[in-house]
Amino acid sequence: MEQFKKHKLPVLFGLGAIILATLIVSVGLFKMLFILICAILGIGIGFYLQQKGLFK
Repeated sequence: MEQFKKHKLPVLFGLGAIILATLIVSVGLFKMLFILICAILGIGIGFYLQQKGLFK
């Protein structure tokens, strides 16, 4: 557990890279890019709505 605390970001980014690579291989590059763009837009809209306080 101590090693994980020391190297938290490399471990998390490594796991993220494994998940991303698996999705690209199984779904395809352009479909995966579309999914990532939609996810980024959704996150951006969510942050915007949270900042404006529309869903309190």
